[in-house]
Amino acid sequence: MIASEKTVDNQNIAALIKCRIKLIEQRRALAKRDASSDRNEGYAERIVSIQAGIDATERAIEHERILGVQASQAA
Repeated sequence: MIASEKTVDNQNIAALIKCRIKLIEQRRALAKRDASSDRNEGYAERIVSIQAGIDATERAIEHERILGVQASQAA
């Protein structure tokens, strides 16, 4: 693996981590709104959807790391 490939791998992982952080912030904000409201405004369904995005993002991060290891072993 050449240095530029490793930089791209790290950039991909960093972008996915930023995405995960934003999703977590969205989930927390919805949970606060849901807890402060007496009405059911569909927050639970949106939280579940966001959590699915977090889970998928975490799998993508792990996959990128595995690809990076495989590429470095092949080099």
